[in-house]
Amino acid sequence: MYITTFSSHFWDRFFEIAKTPLAWVSGLFLFFADAIGSGKPIIYIVILSVVIDLVCGIAVAVKRKRFAKSELMKQTVEKLVVYGAAMLVFLGIDHVVEVKTDFSVDITSGLVGAVITMTETWSFLALLLILFPNNPFLKFMQKYLKGELARKLDCSEDEVAAILNASRKKQPRNKNGQFTKKK
Repeated sequence: MYITTFSSHFWDRFFEIAKTPLAWVSGLFLFFADAIGSGKPIIYIVILSVVIDLVCGIAVAVKRKRFAKSELMKQTVEKLVVYGAAMLVFLGIDHVVEVKTDFSVDITSGLVGAVITMTETWSFLALLLILFPNNPFLKFMQKYLKGELARKLDCSEDEVAAILNASRKKQPRNKNGQFTKKK
């Protein structure tokens, strides 16, 4: 049951990402970087993106003063298992093609790894925007991340901008430009 929910969420997020030109450029970059690195770096990139998503999720829970449930770790372990199994299957396909044709190209594992990495990157970019709402790059990405932010903040897409703007309040500075504590 959870696998179907997980895959549905994964594909929903992927189709949301596929609507943006930045995602296409990033995905192609990942694919070509993996091809240059002979197919093995993509495994480490997938694992790294899942771990970054976990760390950002915990940081957001701390910032929002909400308890980070054990569900977060359970989802991360399940992601690693599902993504790992998918990567092993497609690395196996690439290996069979290499053995049969005597031509080494890791196309399928590169494509699958790029898609997985893009969905996880989308997730942790939304979390980073919650953590650092004043970051100029993340502000630019806000319009693309609206759906993901709504899921992360558990609100409607229309409420996302108001929530982020409320967290962007300026912190007072002294005459030297240094931040001062709010009273």
